[in-house]
This record gives sequence, structure tokens and C-alpha cells, in this order.
Amino acid sequence: MADLIEVRVNGKSVRDAVAENRTRQLDRLSNALVVTTRLAKTIKARALRGQFATRAKPYRTGGRYDPRTGQMSAYYISEGYQAAVGAPFRKFQSSAHFHRVVGKQVAGNVTGGMWTGLRVRNFGIKGAVIEFTGRSLGMRIKKRSRGKPNQRVKVGNKLKAASVFKSLRVNVIQPNDREIEALGTAAVTVLAQAISFGGKPQVTPSGNRTLARRLVDDIRAGRVTNYL
Repeated sequence: MADLIEVRVNGKSVRDAVAENRTRQLDRLSNALVVTTRLAKTIKARALRGQFATRAKPYRTGGRYDPRTGQMSAYYISEGYQAAVGAPFRKFQSSAHFHRVVGKQVAGNVTGGMWTGLRVRNFGIKGAVIEFTGRSLGMRIKKRSRGKPNQRVKVGNKLKAASVFKSLRVNVIQPNDREIEALGTAAVTVLAQAISFGGKPQVTPSGNRTLARRLVDDIRAGRVTNYL
């Protein structure tokens, strides 16, 4: 499966930055981008397994209140979304009913479109952030054209992630405690090596040990171009 994470430097892909010989920016941001990209890969793999930093609320088992009618409305999806997820029908009793029928129980991963927009970009000249960008197919229904089915509606991936948080109270890209601890371990390891004049100090990894070891290897390599 192709890597869907695209590292960006000031709006440019790393490949473009290298082609333009923007080595000063790359060198200055290298560690932040490399570390954040490794963290993003780890978070994504975990989140797609349905493992999040906090516990997600269950899907809504009742319809939504419609102030126009004063009644609870059913859960509808567009025809385009129905085709994308292979749903047998478009009207469901609730969000929980929909996810149970289509067999998609992992929060934020129904069609997988949202995750195609996962990006790492620089934040200023020293930091980097993980975020969702771009647009992908949404479940919303757009008024059909005469004689034609509901159109496929694209929704911002950032809005999708916000909707997941609003309904299930879970930030799908939030690092967990073990990952945060691994960042600290990696930083201590690299710093200890730097001040030991080329020696190899022994630092016991803690937290997510696999992530800590990979972070140390990435930082030692010191090249954002590892992610080209």
C-alpha cells in the first residue's frame, strides 16, 4: 500500500524543496519533519486498528432531532456514498445501525478517504504539525439533477475529522501517552550521544519502544529525504 503521508515544507513537497535546492530550510526543519512524520505513521497505523489515545463514544443509537418537524429523523446517506461503502440501502435507523450494517466500526475510517489527506507540514522554522487536508467523498445528500441520482459530494477532510470529534469525542490523530514518552526517550538518547563526543550512551527506551528506536534512527540519519 502506498504511503499516504506527504511531508511538506512551506507548501512545497519535500521532493520539490530538494529539486529547488532549498537545503537551508530542509536542514533547519529536518529533525522536526522527520520526527513528526514517523509519529504520524505510527498514529495512523494505530488509529486504523481502532486504537485511539482516548476512548471514543459509541455511535448514536437514535435518530437526530429535527426542529422543523419536532421529530427524530432517520439516518440517510447519499447514493454515491451508498455505492462507495456497499450499503444495501440508504435509510438507516441511526448512526449505530448504519455502521453495523456496513461493517465499518472504526471511527473515521468508513471509506478511507479522510486518511488520504493526512499530511505533515512545517510549523514556522523549527516545528511540524500533523493535519488532514484535501477533500474526499462524504455521506451528505446533494439535490439530484432531473432524472439523475444524488451527486457525489466531496467534503473537507479536516471537517470530517472535526465531525468525528464532535460526534464521538475522539481526536483520531492525538498521540497517546506511550508515543509521547517515546518522543522524550528519543530526544534524550540523541542528546546524550551528542554530548558524549561520539560515544554510544546506553539509554533504556520507554513508552512505545519500537517508535523510540525508529525515531532515534531517523534523527541520526538526519535527512528529510528519507521520506521521498
